[in-house]
Amino acid sequence: MRVLVVACLLAGCEPPGYGRHAGADAAGSGAPDGSMAVTPDAAADAAPGCEHAFRLADEQTASSVWLTGDFIQWAADPDHGAVAFALQADGSWDGDYTFTAGSFQYKFIVDGTSWIPDPTDPDSVPDGFGSTNSVYVCTP
Repeated sequence: MRVLVVACLLAGCEPPGYGRHAGADAAGSGAPDGSMAVTPDAAADAAPGCEHAFRLADEQTASSVWLTGDFIQWAADPDHGAVAFALQADGSWDGDYTFTAGSFQYKFIVDGTSWIPDPTDPDSVPDGFGSTNSVYVCTP
């Protein structure tokens, strides 16, 4: 029995039908050309999310605006995960982020030092430091 197991490991044996599904070619790759095919079920397994656009107006003199929050471990700059916004022609700063389902706290970081809640979001919670965090809820 051990010889069979060792021989199978060395030869790369697979159980009958391993890796094959409807439409698989003789190599078991799933695509007639031998490439890996993505089944429709794979897309259904992806977690649903919400892409949310953020806008910060009245900060046209700022040199940078970033988004941070509990969904990115309160990253303090883009090198650590904060989302950089782009300055628009009208002087506002725009950025977006795709959230998984849930409730998330966030703030904007202006010029790398000033952490402010979203002035357009009425949903907020105390941040524990005398200010508030804005709250975004993703319900896909």
